[in-house]
Amino acid sequence: MNRAIGAALALCLLPIAASAQTGTAVDLKADQQSQGPMIVEQVHNGFLVAPDFKYTELDKKWSGLAGGYAGVVFDEHFFVGGAAYGLATNTHGREMVYGGLVLQWLGGGNDTFSFGAKTLLGGGRAELNGTTQILDRGRLITAPFRTRQDFFVAEPEVDAIVRIVSHVRLAVGAGYRFTGADRYDRYVFDAPGRMRLNGAVGSISLQIGGGS
Repeated sequence: MNRAIGAALALCLLPIAASAQTGTAVDLKADQQSQGPMIVEQVHNGFLVAPDFKYTELDKKWSGLAGGYAGVVFDEHFFVGGAAYGLATNTHGREMVYGGLVLQWLGGGNDTFSFGAKTLLGGGRAELNGTTQILDRGRLITAPFRTRQDFFVAEPEVDAIVRIVSHVRLAVGAGYRFTGADRYDRYVFDAPGRMRLNGAVGSISLQIGGGS
């Protein structure tokens, strides 16, 4: 009697077990079809920092500026950030610091060589020594002076960029620094519309980060 009851229960449970297995298989298959293959897509945005050294003409003398820029690269083509520089060499009787917003477009090329164009828009302060002639007791003499000037700056530049390793690039650039002020100081301007702070600029920077 016990054997007959056990056999009957087993026969009753077989369809339920088979149905559960079939349902599980169908669910797994549907799950796999709905999820599809896994796709990994690299995002090319990233933070970039670049120590930068500039060799520039300042008040008719060539001098070095040390500083750098940092910001964010969007889609490996557009950089938005800020920069700051200070006079580092040939500083006798002269001081200059400036900085501001940096916008850069990273152009064509390949994984190793590329090019770009950037500009700095901002302001700064400079102190310059000079000489002037004054009348002293009926005699015309040359006297030294020191003047301080706040200024606006726009510094466009083109760059050649070499990729060293992943996330590290060497950028070499050339440009020009345009400066201006809201008041005219004959000791700071060497000609109408031209400040003694204007000058050609060559730069070398190490770009770290920013995309691939």
